[in-house]
Amino acid sequence: MKRTLLVINNNSGNASSIDGDVLAAALEAGGFQIACRISLPDDNLPQRVEVEAQGFDTVAVCAGDGTVSTLCSKLSGWQGEVLVLPGGTMNLLSRRLNGEHLLPELLKMLPNISSQAISVPVIKTGETEIFTGLTVGPSTRWGKVREGIRQADISSLSETVPEAWSETLGDEGVWLDGAKREAYSGIFIEPFDAQNLSVIAFKANSLGDMVNHGLAWLRHDFREGPREELGVMHSVTVVGDHIQTGTLLDGEYQECILPLTCKAAMSSIRFLRIAG
Repeated sequence: MKRTLLVINNNSGNASSIDGDVLAAALEAGGFQIACRISLPDDNLPQRVEVEAQGFDTVAVCAGDGTVSTLCSKLSGWQGEVLVLPGGTMNLLSRRLNGEHLLPELLKMLPNISSQAISVPVIKTGETEIFTGLTVGPSTRWGKVREGIRQADISSLSETVPEAWSETLGDEGVWLDGAKREAYSGIFIEPFDAQNLSVIAFKANSLGDMVNHGLAWLRHDFREGPREELGVMHSVTVVGDHIQTGTLLDGEYQECILPLTCKAAMSSIRFLRIAG
């Protein structure tokens, strides 16, 4: 049995409908001894020193990509294993590790779990590791709109929707250092493999582009909006008309200072995979 800390974010996407007792029982049956449970947002995410002091072998987390990313940043350098279970909206990291399976299916498949934990390709900016994707530029304002809808905060939309439209249709934008200056509304970078990143630029040159772009964000997969494939490369530096712009790191909104340099790397955290 693996001594395990279970983390559930009840505010993440689908996790609010998950019965923590049922999830813990399924993990116990699959060989994970649940020694402690953390429930977000009531509890705090654990730091590496706490996990090491309590002798956990595994941290199992049922949450969205943003929560998983924040957890992994706190555990950076830990020699244990992380089991990612889909509890968010897109669950990109779980899908990369475990395939296109919903949580009930994965729990039934726990006896097939790989005994060998692996590192995964990431984007590295300074000391920060990004696991699923990084969006840079004015269009990230749509992330705030999406978050308001997800939280059922309808009153916020009167402010966030006009801001998103204004930012995305504005003259200011971002582009890649060393490339021809073309002000894109956003640049999306995601891990490709251990040595390379995949880079996509978003366009919003017309009202039609803007509508399609906004709809893609609200459908949760902004990569389906009007875009231009910029290619696969080992590292990229994003520059822009302003020194400060918005970013989405694994889906979580932050302000950043440009230029922003991103490199391909492998994660310092190792993950378990549930074999199909």
